[in-house]
Formats: sequence, structure tokens, C-alpha cells
Amino acid sequence: MKKVGVATRWGLHTSTAGGLGEMLRRAEQMGETAAQIFVKSNRRWEMPSLDGEEAKEFRKGKKEQDLWVCSHAGYLINVAGSDETRQKSIRALAEEVRRAEELGLEAVVVHCGSRGEKEPSEARRRAVEGFQEALQRSGTQRVKLALENSAGQGSALARDVAEWGELVQSIPDQRRAACLDTAHAFAAGFDLRTEEGRSRLRVEVLREIGQENLVVIHANDSKTECGSGVDRHEHLGAGKIGTDGLRLFLRDPSWAGIPRIGELPPGEREDRENLAFLRASCSTT
Repeated sequence: MKKVGVATRWGLHTSTAGGLGEMLRRAEQMGETAAQIFVKSNRRWEMPSLDGEEAKEFRKGKKEQDLWVCSHAGYLINVAGSDETRQKSIRALAEEVRRAEELGLEAVVVHCGSRGEKEPSEARRRAVEGFQEALQRSGTQRVKLALENSAGQGSALARDVAEWGELVQSIPDQRRAACLDTAHAFAAGFDLRTEEGRSRLRVEVLREIGQENLVVIHANDSKTECGSGVDRHEHLGAGKIGTDGLRLFLRDPSWAGIPRIGELPPGEREDRENLAFLRASCSTT
């Protein structure tokens, strides 16, 4: 269903170097209306302590800027992994969800995990139970857990939209969410350069995920070819999907009102060009 009268937000994954206040300043300088952050190092298990006053000031500043913010969970997290990795992942994800709620974030985006040598059904069962346990252990009530589709690299879960949907639908109603990554979808075999490819992805996502559960789109171009199964992001319009395919996909009325976040290589000039691309691909309907 087309959303009426909703302004679509846009922004980038934005650095928190120098503190959360500096992150807000960067977002304001770039004119972002949405942003994504890491609440801890994305390559470490440990969660540093959070100063209560800094969290309070962040919530206040975010509200004053009218900035929609989500976080991305650490890349080590794999709730479908081996027993040791799985337990670390559940604990770390619970901590990240708790931190996101403390900061007033809208959602935590997390990868669905990799099955390794396990049967797909067993890996999905472990992932489902892991996500549910992490939410319970977090002691939170509001922030959503947004499961992200994958390119299918290695043994990653959620390359197939039906599998992704099964995982998303397992999350409790009030916490259920999904994140659609365009580069991942392209690498998984959805050719966004063609009307057929864009239509097929739209139909499958609306059927398996549900528009109401899609809370953010990772708007990324791809360094690799369609169906490669390899996750490599490129600046918007400069990759294999290209300007026309990305713009036509992002302008689809089905996605109106869903924030778009670019996760792209760094560079001040490139940041501004990517933001201009996102702004031009959004509309108020």
C-alpha cells in the first residue's frame, strides 16, 4: 500500500568518532534527515560504558534535529554459529539492543548469520531462538530488531527472500523489523537494472516481509555483478547497478516513507554526492 503524505528520510552511516555529539554535528552539517551508527566497535565483542549525560544530550540533540537514527550491530555477531560464538553473539546483541534503547534509536540492524556446516533448517532454528533470547535478555521494550537480507556470501542466511522472511516473522510483533540492502539483493540475483528484477524483488519482499516491517533501506550500489553472491558496496550510481536502476527502485511508491541509508566508501566529496543522489531519489507522496 502506498503511504500518503510521508516524507522519506535519507542519510549515511555516520561516524561517532569524537563522541555522539560529534556524530550529530556531522549529520547536521551534511543535512541528513536519517543516519546509522555503531554503538560500539563493529569488530570487537566488548561494549564500553556509556556516560549517562552523553546519552541524555544525544537524545535531546537528535530530537531537536528531527533526526531518525538506527544502529548496525557488530559484524562478529552470528546467532546461528557454533555454540561459543552463538553465546557471545546473543550476549553482545542484547547489550547493543539495550544501548540502542538508552540512546532512543529506532532500530538495531543485524545480519541473520551464517550456517557453516549446519543444515539450513537447523541454522534458522538456532538463529530464531538466538534473536528471541537476545531481545529477552536486553530487558528492553521499544527498539526494533531489523534483520537484514544477505548477498549469500559463503553460507550466509537470508539470501533467499523466503528464508529472510521466515526469520523476520519469528521476531515478536512489537519488535519485528527488516532492513533491505540493495547491493545484497543485486548480488543475490535480483537484477535491479531491469523492470523484471525490480518487480520480482518488490513482490517477494511485500509477500514475505511485509511493507509494515521494512523500517530501513540500505541504499548501496554494488562492485560485483548480479548473482555474484559477493557483498561489496560501491558509491551510488558508480557500481554495477548504476544510476537508473537504483533511482527507479528507490522511487518505487512501495518504499515511500522508509528511510534510506548509504553504507559507502569514505570521502567528503563522495559523501556529498551520495547524499545528493539519495535526496533526489526521495519524495513526499
